[in-house]
Amino acid sequence: MKTRPKKTIIGTAECHCCGREIPVKQSETGTLDMSCQWCDLPMYAKAGTEAHKRLMERVKLNEQPRTAPELVTPSKAPETEPKPAARAARSAFDLLVPGRA
Repeated sequence: MKTRPKKTIIGTAECHCCGREIPVKQSETGTLDMSCQWCDLPMYAKAGTEAHKRLMERVKLNEQPRTAPELVTPSKAPETEPKPAARAARSAFDLLVPGRA
């Protein structure tokens, strides 16, 4: 089974189409991914190409690259006491009163 290369966020850049700041990711193979979430403009550039060189000129690099899964760190939920068990549902047998026939 073929696995995808891991992507690392290396900085931000301005989108060519809408002008918003977008994250710039780089895969283990060196391919840049500058796809915009707002206007859906996909921009990819393989390492060593003229496109890669031109896109890297626009990138504002982070101090330290982060991997994509580190961005979304789930916060630990506060521990709560377990809820008491739910009461039994009412049924036809609950209508029978002891002592009556």
